[in-house]
Amino acid sequence: MKMFAGLLALFVLAVAMPMPETGATPPNAVPFETVRNVALTWAANEFPGAKLGTAIPYVDENGNTVAWMFHFRTDGKAFPNYSQIAADVQVERQTLTVSTDLSRWRSKYSHMLVSARRDRAPVIRFGYGTSEYYAIAATALARAQKSLGANARLSRIYFVSPSTYLEFENPAGKSTVLSEHFERTWDSRAAFTGYVTQARAQIRQQYPGEEAAAAKYESSRWDHALDPKLASLSETFVPNYGLAPFYDWSYGCTPTSGAMVCGYVDRFQRSGRLVDYFYQRYDAVEGENDWQIPNVQLECAIAMHTDTSYGGTTTNNIANGLLQVGYSNGYTWSVTNVQGRTGNDWAWSTITSEINAGHAMIWSALWEAHSLACFGYRTEDKFVYVHNTWRTPGEWWAHSGSDVSHVAAVSPDAGDAHDIRLTYPLGDTYYNSTGNGEVLYAGDTCRVTWESGTPGASVDIDVSTDGGHNWDALAAGVADSGAYHWYIPLSTPSCDSVRLRLSQYNGSTLTSADGSFGSFCLLHGAPLPPPQIAPRNGLPIRTDSLPVVLEVDSFKAACDSIHFKLVQGLDTLLEQNGPSAHCALPDSLLQLYKIYKWIVRGHNQWGWGNWSTTWSFRIVPVGVEEEKPAAVVPPFSVPAVNRLASGSVQFDVRAAAPGSKMIVYDVLGNVVRELAVVQPSQLTWDMTDAAGRKLVAGLYFARLAGGANQPTSKLVLLD
Repeated sequence: MKMFAGLLALFVLAVAMPMPETGATPPNAVPFETVRNVALTWAANEFPGAKLGTAIPYVDENGNTVAWMFHFRTDGKAFPNYSQIAADVQVERQTLTVSTDLSRWRSKYSHMLVSARRDRAPVIRFGYGTSEYYAIAATALARAQKSLGANARLSRIYFVSPSTYLEFENPAGKSTVLSEHFERTWDSRAAFTGYVTQARAQIRQQYPGEEAAAAKYESSRWDHALDPKLASLSETFVPNYGLAPFYDWSYGCTPTSGAMVCGYVDRFQRSGRLVDYFYQRYDAVEGENDWQIPNVQLECAIAMHTDTSYGGTTTNNIANGLLQVGYSNGYTWSVTNVQGRTGNDWAWSTITSEINAGHAMIWSALWEAHSLACFGYRTEDKFVYVHNTWRTPGEWWAHSGSDVSHVAAVSPDAGDAHDIRLTYPLGDTYYNSTGNGEVLYAGDTCRVTWESGTPGASVDIDVSTDGGHNWDALAAGVADSGAYHWYIPLSTPSCDSVRLRLSQYNGSTLTSADGSFGSFCLLHGAPLPPPQIAPRNGLPIRTDSLPVVLEVDSFKAACDSIHFKLVQGLDTLLEQNGPSAHCALPDSLLQLYKIYKWIVRGHNQWGWGNWSTTWSFRIVPVGVEEEKPAAVVPPFSVPAVNRLASGSVQFDVRAAAPGSKMIVYDVLGNVVRELAVVQPSQLTWDMTDAAGRKLVAGLYFARLAGGANQPTSKLVLLD
């Protein structure tokens, strides 16, 4: 059975999330207008042209407002509603890939957390992206509704030591408090308050006098909060910091940060045996699938004795854990291990000297009980540049807080010049994503390619068909020439969780390793439509840009022949069938202002695949201003929906031939459900298969079958 691809439908919880409560006035309060002016002043410097959006109150365990989270629209456009921002956040996460340069990555939104107390750092952290209010509140609400009922609402966002928490309440007054990664839950406000009170008492007992000393220091910083002194700011980073890896939270924030540090050392500091491969796992703490976890992340969790039931790691185990990870992979590192307190300015001199030496580090801010991967700093305002393990990849954090900090910086050894990097197939390279990897077919020969800094004597190639958990030998002792031709036997079963791993040897010594970042697919059957590239759908083409060349992505086509078809109205004007991924259109075939449509399909040893979705273009003269053509309305669409919060999916069918059916497929092309279509119609699917069984979250495809053009849409059901 064939598998069909189309437009991605992201399912988000389309709700108007209420603002959490504004708390009472705290001790040492800063007036809101001053807090707001600090946010605006800093945002003008950090995000020029940004437009202020929402300000979210953060309260402590006593209900006092201790900080405000300000959100901005960075392109200066009007700040949209909650549902649109939540959807944008989901889409932007999918723009992050394994090769994204985070020093250049930008979001439509930015955030800045500003204290409402004079005894706390004025600006606590800032960066591109949004806060938990937009990123996770909808998911947290769905969880809270399981215990509180459908009328639960967001009541408070707590910002206390050790972290940030979301409280939900129902009309009966019952509440639930969840931590950011849902690893901990309290079934009442009183239970949560008791937990925080006990934690504060333990910190004060362990570090007597530290809280008062920190308050005095932070109070002095408020004297200059409205004067950022941009002219004197200086930023320093480790080399290639923009390409330092950003991995998803799994096992805990400290092993995740450790994996990012090890990934940086692996990539840029001659230590290619640290990240050998990536795998997928279900994270029971967050209740989600983590699709691209490096093997070294689990090694860090084990070596650091992380309690993976909730992600906690004690700082005493961080530096020694990094040493053990290096040693187990054949490296003799040294690791700087320093605790930051008011007495040593929160280890600021250690942070700056290590970054100056090019050493990445795990930086733990105990006032938020959170570890981050640190790759830079700036003066004179003393912020550290971190890759967060939460929602935003790159942020600036104030180096000081109401508690101690910890630094564990890796000083790598001389390393090994041997280095291997897989270049094809890489699998799905988008951040924590699946379903966007290459598609290979049984009976084809795949050219596996890689790059070697210093070639080794040989390369072993292993394959996994379960997302990187188990590996089988594919080829051993292959010459380190940069390529291997892998014939995929016809007997190979279809699979959507395939990965490769390369191990480079010099004699019998492993010198470097690498693997597919995400999973790719192996299929039986006709190919998916080749991805269309140009001309872009719906855009006018000026006469000085002729000739028009239809183009598809030949790299991802995975077919031996490509069939182009150009249509105007009901007439087929041109067809081209052959190996070329380009189809040049004669100028004489095209007329001004007419709308032309084109589709494409591919052929392999299994036969012809289905037609692609229809793309259109038109020709306009140079120098003539034209109204934009009306958007092409697809024959059917699916509104936003959340699998946990909604019992069905609504297909809005706008156009369908008599007798049409909506056919839903799973990722392997198996028919899940067939639904009869009455035109026009809103078609309801209860997310069950033909036997009435509720489907799990994952990737599915819908095809409107019955007409000449059978559009398809990719569906992702999210919990």
